[in-house]
Amino acid sequence: MKRPAKERAPAPRIADAPLHELERDPLSVFLYLALLPEETKVIVRDLGLTVPGFRASALGDVERCDVIADEIRARPEAAGPVLDALRAAFGSPPLDRHPLDPRSAEELLRLAGHEAGLPLAAWRVLSDRSGAVRAAATPVLEELARHYFGPAEGSAEGGEAPARGEREGEEGEDPGARAGRLERELARARERLQQAEAAAGARAEDQRRRAEEQREKLQASLREARARESQLAGEAARAREDAEAARRELGTTRAELEAVRASDAVVEAQRARAEARDLESRAAALDARLERARARERELERDLEAAQRGRAAGAAAPPAAPASSGGADEDGGAEADLASWLLPVYTREFYDSLARWDRRIQRAAFKQAHLLAADHRHPSLRALPLEGLPGYYRVRVATDVRLIYRRGDRQNEVEILSLIDREDLDRYIRQAKTRG
Repeated sequence: MKRPAKERAPAPRIADAPLHELERDPLSVFLYLALLPEETKVIVRDLGLTVPGFRASALGDVERCDVIADEIRARPEAAGPVLDALRAAFGSPPLDRHPLDPRSAEELLRLAGHEAGLPLAAWRVLSDRSGAVRAAATPVLEELARHYFGPAEGSAEGGEAPARGEREGEEGEDPGARAGRLERELARARERLQQAEAAAGARAEDQRRRAEEQREKLQASLREARARESQLAGEAARAREDAEAARRELGTTRAELEAVRASDAVVEAQRARAEARDLESRAAALDARLERARARERELERDLEAAQRGRAAGAAAPPAAPASSGGADEDGGAEADLASWLLPVYTREFYDSLARWDRRIQRAAFKQAHLLAADHRHPSLRALPLEGLPGYYRVRVATDVRLIYRRGDRQNEVEILSLIDREDLDRYIRQAKTRG
């Protein structure tokens, strides 16, 4: 009879886990659950990972997992130390020789994450139709029994196990012995309860610690976000203030430009009108001179005709003296008027000083300037020299207003310098000395 061939064990159906395919948070929480803090410290040190502003030794377990996850996602080959640590801790992945479909994988993950994961897994194995599969649960359950309940009575750790007959005769045992046995069982139960409570407390403490670290991390992120928000709000406010200041400065500059243009136009117009009045005055003076010359010519012609008639009549008497003397006086007066007339030169300083005065003062200033040009010795001008400034004079325009002038480089010119307040005479003299 031929022996059946031994069934060959299926080859493993897994490969190295492609951890870099996970998103950052799922990968970080997997590392947090699968690795111990000491293992993450070694991995961070071996990979040479750092966080700007923090020492590697000062990072918490959660922060180290985040740093390792970021490195694996950026550089997939960095997953090598993590896979080595998993193999060293757990060996090969569970169920590595059994195929999984998506539904089985989801059920496996949910089972492992359930607080009753081990009882559910044991229930499933004990419910299998195959006796070999059911037998696989026995070693696991025995190991759990030794872990939670301690060594069995009668074993190498606890002495010989009682005989079947002794166990079957428990009902007829002595009450004192039975009480002792029950007390020992109660003590073991209390010990198991304390162990279970300690394990539960350790798990709760670990969960609390992890939740605290996660909360601190979230609070740090929140503080950073709030600080960044405050900084951006401050920068936006400063930008708005700068823009508003720029708009105000632009408006002020435009207003000043318009004022300068208007002032220049007014000054040019006033200068043109003054020059026109000067030309009119000169033309009027020339017309008067011409009229006097014509009158003198007519008188001379009359005198010549009279002289010719006298010679013809034999009379040697000269022309009448009054007419001759009167014509000479008139011509001399015209010559004297022209010799005393000066050409007014209006300076830029004068036109600049006009801007601060009203139109009444401006008209009075031009009137005094014309009178000064016609007769600088006129008594209504009240011209007085400025002390400390040779060649400078002041003319009264109004009660508290004075017109400053000086004789020009040419003999027939007078420079009209400035229209100032009487109280500013001393300051004007000091400034003129500084300019000089």
